[in-house]
Amino acid sequence: MAQYKKNRHGGFNKRPKINKDRLKRSYADDIAMSPSRDYKPRKNMKVVKGKKLETKRRMKAFSLAACVIITVLVICQWSIPAGLPETLSNTIATIGSGSYPISLESSNTLNAVSKGSYYYVLTGNGIEAYSSSGKRIFTHSHGFENPVLKTSKTRAIVFGQNSTEALIFTLRGLESTVETKEKIKTAAIGDNGSYALVTAADSYAAKVSVYKKNGKLLYEWFSSQDLVNNVALSPRGNKVAVSTVSSAVGSYNSKLLVLNFKSSSAQFQKSYENTIVYTLDSSFTGGFSVLTDNGYDYIKWSNYKTVEYKNEYTTAMFRSGTGGTAVVYNRENDKTDNRIAVFSKSGKLKYELKFKGIITDFALKDGHIYTLSDGKVHILANDGSIMRTADYGFGAVRICPLGHSTVAIVTDNAINRIKLEQGENK
Repeated sequence: MAQYKKNRHGGFNKRPKINKDRLKRSYADDIAMSPSRDYKPRKNMKVVKGKKLETKRRMKAFSLAACVIITVLVICQWSIPAGLPETLSNTIATIGSGSYPISLESSNTLNAVSKGSYYYVLTGNGIEAYSSSGKRIFTHSHGFENPVLKTSKTRAIVFGQNSTEALIFTLRGLESTVETKEKIKTAAIGDNGSYALVTAADSYAAKVSVYKKNGKLLYEWFSSQDLVNNVALSPRGNKVAVSTVSSAVGSYNSKLLVLNFKSSSAQFQKSYENTIVYTLDSSFTGGFSVLTDNGYDYIKWSNYKTVEYKNEYTTAMFRSGTGGTAVVYNRENDKTDNRIAVFSKSGKLKYELKFKGIITDFALKDGHIYTLSDGKVHILANDGSIMRTADYGFGAVRICPLGHSTVAIVTDNAINRIKLEQGENK
C-alpha cells in the first residue's frame, strides 16, 4: 500500500518557500500595457443608476398625492355633512340659464326660502326650485292640504300638518317619501340628510322620531304631558333640540331640551316662562337659534353656551340668510314702527336699525336687509337709511335676493326679477 506523508514546512506558522526564478519567468511572460495615443475621453458621460431610484421617487410622489387627496376628502366630509357627491350634484343642478318673469302653476304662494344661488317656492299645489338666473331646477306636486317647507344646506322636507306623509328633496327632485302611522305635527331636516318628525302618540302628548339619511330609525323620544311645537337637528345629525309648550293659570310656559340619542334624559334644558318658543333654527353649523315673544337666544351645540338678546317690541318675523340671521320686532298697536336686529352666524348682535312702514316680507343677504313695504322694495344700510329701492306694485308675497342690486319678487302666480336703483325713488 502506498504511503502518504504530510509535508513539513519548518515548524508552525511558517510559509512555504517561494521559487524566485519561476516568479521572474512569469513576469516576463506578461504583456506590457501602455496608453493608446488614439484614445480620447468621452464628454458628458452619465452614470446610469438603474430604475430603482426612479421607482422610489414615483412611490414617494404617489404616497404624497394619496395623502393630500385623503386629507381633502376628510376635510370635505367633515365640513360638508351631506357628503361631497350630493353637494356637487346640487351645484351642477344650478348651472344653466333661465328667464324672468316665471309663471307659477298655482294661485296661492305660501313660502319662499332663499339658499344663496337658488331658492325654493312652496305653493298650495307643489314645491318648485329655481336658480338665481331663473332656471327651473325641479317642480313637484305635493298634494297636501296644509303644506309646510323646512330646509337644510342641501335638502328640503315638505309635509302636511296632520297628514301622515313627508317628502324629501334634493335639487335632483324627489329623493324619498316617508310614511307615518301617526299624524305629523312638525318636522326638521339636518345638513347630513337625517330628519326628525314630531307626531302624535298613543298615551303620550307627542313623539319625536329621528331617522338617518337612508330612512333607518335612529332615536325616539316621548313627551308625556307637554306638546312639542318645534324641532331642530344638529348639522351632523347627532343631537336634536325640541321645544315644548304647556299652559298654567292662563299663561303659556315653554321648555327647550337638547337630546343626544344616548338617553331619554335631556343633556341640556332651559325654561321660558310666560312665553312661547316660536322657532328653532339650525341654519348655521356652530349652534341654533331660539326665537321667543320678544327675545332671541343663540345656543352652541358643543357646550350650550348661550347668547341672549331682548327687545321691548314684539317678534314679528325671523329670517336666516347668508352671513347670519335677522329678526323684525314691531309695536303691537303700531305695525309701522319696526326694529330690525341683525345677528352674526355665532349669534352676536351686529347692528340694530329702525324702519317705518308695514313690512310684508324681508330677507338678509351679505349683511344687508331687503324689505317689501308699501309697494316698494328697499335695501337698507346698517343705520336704517335706504341704499337702493324700486317699485314692485302690489301682490308680492315673498322676496328672494338674487344679487347685490337684484331681487326676485314672488307673487301668488308669478316670479318677477327687479333691479334696484341707487338711492330712494322720488
